Amino acid sequence: MKKNKSNREEKMSEIQERLMNGTKEIYESGKWAEYISVMSKFPNYSINNCILIASQCPHASYVCGYKKWNEFNRNVLKGESGIMIFAPIKGKVEVEEPKFDEKNQPVLNDDGTQTTEKVTREYKSFRPCYVFDLSQTEGEPLPTLASRLEGGVEDYEKLKEVLISISPVPITFEEVPGSANGFYSPTEMRIVVQDGMPELQTIKTMLHEISHATYGHGGKDDKWDKQSKEIQAESTAFWVAGMLGLDTGDYSFGYITGWSKDREVSELKENLELIKNTANDLVTKIDEKLAEYETKQEMEVQVEANEQVHPKKKSR
Repeated sequence: MKKNKSNREEKMSEIQERLMNGTKEIYESGKWAEYISVMSKFPNYSINNCILIASQCPHASYVCGYKKWNEFNRNVLKGESGIMIFAPIKGKVEVEEPKFDEKNQPVLNDDGTQTTEKVTREYKSFRPCYVFDLSQTEGEPLPTLASRLEGGVEDYEKLKEVLISISPVPITFEEVPGSANGFYSPTEMRIVVQDGMPELQTIKTMLHEISHATYGHGGKDDKWDKQSKEIQAESTAFWVAGMLGLDTGDYSFGYITGWSKDREVSELKENLELIKNTANDLVTKIDEKLAEYETKQEMEVQVEANEQVHPKKKSR
């Protein structure tokens, strides 16, 4: 797996070019128009509501109210508990206020007291309401730009073991609610990957969630918005997979453009150097672990061969 410096840099440049071109090509497909027409109907939530949603449902992806889901031809599953957020309420109220003239001087009554007048004022307050995540609904599927990866991976179990060993947090394989392939929980400091997925999808998802943990997304020093975090994680996963000889473009290109705010994929451009360096660091760790793994296997084979040539005498 180890590569000399010039070959490594050449490979990194090839992957960078493919990443940039692959994401842009998505915009030329008809899938993008269908995707954006549906996704634009989802409501945008304030940062405080986003925090509330994440604290109650860490794997949340697409969130909206009960009636809104009906517009997408989906229904909330029976028995599901809503995610509480705060919805703004606008109202009007009549109040008595001191009266002033055009020169901003108080208007006085005959007895010298200031005249008052009734004025209608608007106000805004908040009330709790409940929304539901995609995983809590059923019905027609939402359009997607990312195609599930179905391929196999050479030395799959060995690579899987290596990724577990370099991950900043423990990784488990479980049933993940909804359509997510996995998630990283910064509060629980763990990664969960959907059990039973195809080998290539599993490795790609592991790399995506390991990237989240490596960047410290969701931690106290996290300074990025949701779009940037997802693009950082998926771009890093694509980059590392490419350095390992794995092609995840069918999934990664659509995923990245789906999270981008504009056709230029500005989040990718702005974070390109960070993504490149992070991917390079992860590949270095993986290469080192793979080398250790291979050395260990060679030693075990050598020990087994020696035992066959010089079998131990049984004690009487």
